[in-house]
Formats: sequence, structure tokens, C-alpha cells
Amino acid sequence: MDEMTKLCMGCMSERTGDGPCEHCGYVDSTPYLPSYLAPGTLLNDRYIAGKLLSYNGEGALYIGFDKVTSTKVTIREYMPDALCSRKKDAGTITVEPNKLPLYKTYMSEFVELNKALMKARSMTHIQTVLDIFPQNNTAYVIYEYINGISLKTYLSNCSGELSWEKVKELFPPILTTLSLVHSAGIIHRGISPKTILVTDKNELKLIDFQISAGRTTNTEIACDLVPGYSAPEQYSSSEWHGTWTDVYGICATLYRVLTGLTPTEAIARLDDDSCPEPMAVNRNVPSHVSKVIMNGLKLNTGARIQTITELVVKLFEQPRFNTAQTEAIKPAAKPQPARQRVVAAQAHAESVKKKNQNNKIMVIIAVAVCALIIIGFSIAIALLAANGSGGSSSSDPNYYSAPESSTQASVSSEAQTTATTAESSYVPEVMYQCPNFEGNLISNINENERYSYLNITVKYDFNNEVGSGFVIKQSVEAGKEIKEGTEITLTVSKGPRTVPLPDYKNLTLKQYTDALSRSNIKYDTKEIESDDVPVGYVVYCSKGVGETVDVEHSESITVYYAKAPAESNSQTSSTDKTSSTGANSTNE
Repeated sequence: MDEMTKLCMGCMSERTGDGPCEHCGYVDSTPYLPSYLAPGTLLNDRYIAGKLLSYNGEGALYIGFDKVTSTKVTIREYMPDALCSRKKDAGTITVEPNKLPLYKTYMSEFVELNKALMKARSMTHIQTVLDIFPQNNTAYVIYEYINGISLKTYLSNCSGELSWEKVKELFPPILTTLSLVHSAGIIHRGISPKTILVTDKNELKLIDFQISAGRTTNTEIACDLVPGYSAPEQYSSSEWHGTWTDVYGICATLYRVLTGLTPTEAIARLDDDSCPEPMAVNRNVPSHVSKVIMNGLKLNTGARIQTITELVVKLFEQPRFNTAQTEAIKPAAKPQPARQRVVAAQAHAESVKKKNQNNKIMVIIAVAVCALIIIGFSIAIALLAANGSGGSSSSDPNYYSAPESSTQASVSSEAQTTATTAESSYVPEVMYQCPNFEGNLISNINENERYSYLNITVKYDFNNEVGSGFVIKQSVEAGKEIKEGTEITLTVSKGPRTVPLPDYKNLTLKQYTDALSRSNIKYDTKEIESDDVPVGYVVYCSKGVGETVDVEHSESITVYYAKAPAESNSQTSSTDKTSSTGANSTNE
């Protein structure tokens, strides 16, 4: 950049001269909130922080510029304003002394969350974490800058809603990515049209991950809930969050996308659950889709769809009760043209067969008539011979030879008719076009009778980019003509080869081991004494939260959970011993 070229702190585009930015209109003298970084602040000797984009109870988000790569970035600063403050033009944050332990606890969670996201940088449908570093008595995360608009703005540009056909194009990749994020032990808790971006490539990306306290009421920091999209359990600090929490958020988003209306806020539905089904708002929403979305919006977490994988299965599986849609989908797997050819061939064969049978009858009738004529001639000749009129022998050139010729013609015609019938009865072998199974759930394929004409074999393999249960590849190319009974091998993803160890904070042994199982992590358990953790809850693991576990090679984790305190055990033993002694004395 030469001396005449400057960066606009509003959009980080290059501009020349002074005055408003020719790209966004930002002026350098624009006032800024003194509690946050001044535009132009240099971080880590590399990143320039620009205009404040947004802030919440967890921290602040700025537009930024990476001097090394000369690219735009997004900068998130950990700054829970309920626990700390910053004086104007001062970079360093000041933490209130009595809130320092909590400040450090939340900052540790903030860093661990973004470290886990950084390890998941291969997931293309979440905002990529590029860098994490400490400075100014806090922590900073550098994200990729995404060229795009929020799904909320995108919907405004599309008359407020999208068709189900369009949703089927846009949403599967982000749902697969969200399933992988859950496998890494990360819950978003804030999915809505504001936290999903539509890129310039017409792809969806999930942004704005936060620590749990930032999206739960009654915590020590300001809560960032989105009415209509936040799950009911987020309105209480005593309720558990999990994959089902994000199921609520994504279903609420689908509700908005398909109907143009925001669902009734969860806290309002507790008294009067008056949220209408999507199909009642928009009759073009398929009935099975409408029902699945409402199952994902159930207030009772136990009755709600539990995982994104389960949601995808129910959302995109072929509804058995919808005949019209079933017929519409059948041709993709069992091509109609091939069936029509077979039916046409069979009909043609029947037609030819009937025609030949009719011809055969006509030939027989003709032979019979000829035979009667011959008999008549024979009688006449015999009578003439008896009357001395003379006659011809068989050697006479004038001897009538019609009977022999007619008989031969009859035999020849019958033989030809039989051959024609046999040839026309041939039914051509049924041929199909091989379906495209890649990207589909194996559970859907196994349960679908449309693929019964194939001999399908399934093998599983780990994959860092495709969610568990989805088909990665197939042994027969999609679209290739195949016969009935063709053997085809489908390779199905078992999930990532390595996954971060999920957080066990405030989880019972069963809840945590269930989470490990969903992430394909093998484990064993050990009971230990603990004064800090309730009985039955996880105390710690043989690896730290966020550390990589090699699931592909069956690395096992030891989970240590709290048992009853030693004092209680000793008193129980003592009581048992006394009772036992008393019993012995009585017996004596």
C-alpha cells in the first residue's frame, strides 16, 4: 500500500484521500463506544481492529484486517461487560476483583470453545477460526471474513419465504456440518436466520458460537437469546442443554424460512402452546415436513427430536403416507423408461401371439376346405373311371397334385407361425439406471423398497468431512445402466477420524458416556471420591476437554465419576457391622 492509500476502518477496503469511504461511507471521525477498542487498534502486531460490528454479554465483534495476508478478517474479543470494563483509549481490560474467578472461568471456556472450532476448520459450513491469542488481559479470536448476507436479509429479498424444493438444496450441507460439530461436543444454542449467512456462492454458513452462559438466562453475564428461536431450556439455568437445543433452533429457522413467520416464543408457549403448524400457515409445505418441524419444536426436551441426524432422517425420508410424492420420487431410483420398454415388449408379444393364433386357425380352415374339394374331385374321377371315361395315373402329367402341395403349404405355414410366435414371446431383460446414493443416509436407503432390485453391501469408514451415517461413495457409477440383482457396495461415514473430547461439566456419568458414544469414543469408567462434584457426576477424564481422541484406532478414555464420600461409606459399614454383630449375638 502506498502513502496515499489507506484502509477504511468501516469496511477494511482500500481508499485514497480523506473524507468518507467511497465504498461504505464511513468517516474516520465517527464516534465509537469507549468501552470497546478504538478503530485502528493493532493486535498481536498483525491484526488491525476496525469498526465495532456488534456486542453481547460474552464480548465484542469487530471488522479487521490481517497485515500478513492482506485480507479482511473478523475479530472477536472476550469482554463480558458485567464482569469487567475498559477506560476510553485504554487497550487493557480491568476486571472487578470480586468477579475475577468467574471472569477467568468464562474466558477459559471461551478459549476452549474456539480451540475446538479451530480444529474443525475442515468443516466448510461454519465460520473458520484462523487464530487465537491473549492480549490486553483478555483473549482474541480471528475468524475468516465471509462475503455474504444473513439468512434474514436473504429471505427479505425472496418475498419472505422459500419453497421446500429450495430448502432441500440449501440446508443439507449445513445440517451435515452441524451434526459433525455436535460430534465434537460443541453446542451452538443460537441458531436463527441472524446467525446463518448466505455466501456469494449461495451456500449457508453458521456463525456466532458462544459460551453456554451467554445464551442462558439467570447467569452472571447478559443473556443473548433470540425470541422464537431459543429453546425453552435456555430460559432456565437449571435445565440441561444438548444437541436437542440446536434441533429446536434449526427447526424454528426452517419454520421461518417456509412460512415467512417467526414461531411463537418458547417462554410464551409454556402457558398457551398456540404455535400453528407450518402447513396451516403455508399450504405448500409438505405435511410430513410440517409434522417433523413441530416435533423439533416440542417444549418437552425428552419428547423432542434429539439429534440432527435423527432430524435429517425424518425430514428427508420418503413419507409412506404421501402417495403423490412417492410416485414423484420413484423414477430417480427405478427409471420409468426401462419399465415402459418391458411393458411395451410384453404387450407386443401378446398381440403377436394372438395374431398368429388367428392365422393358424385360418390356415387349418383353408386346408379343410382344400381337402373337401380334393375329395370331391376324387369321387368325380372315380365315377368317370367306373363309367369308362378313362383317367390318368399318378404318372400322368395331367394328374392333379393339389392335395400334396396344399398339405406341404399347411405344414410350412404352421412351422413358420410357431417360429414367429416363439421369437415374438421373448421379453427383453430389465435394465435400470444406477441411483446416486452419495450424500444420502444409509438408514433411508436400507428401509426403502425402491432399491430392492439391487444387492447392496455396506462398509463403513471414518471421514472428517461427511457426517456419520451418510454415504461417501458407491462402487457403481450413478446413472450407469445395470441389471436387476447387480451388486453395489456403499461406503458409509463413521464420522471423523479424530474428535475433540466433549466437555463433561455438570454432566452425569450416563449423560457423558452417551455423548462419548455419539462421538464414537470408546471409554471405561472408574469411581472416585470427590468433595466438589455430586455423586454420579463426572469429575474428570484421562484426557482434557478439547484434546484430540483417535477414534479411528479405538483410543479409549477413562471417565472418573464421583461416588459417595468416604465418611458416608464408613458410617454405612459401621452400621452394617453393628447390625451383623447384633444378629450374631441373638443367634448365640
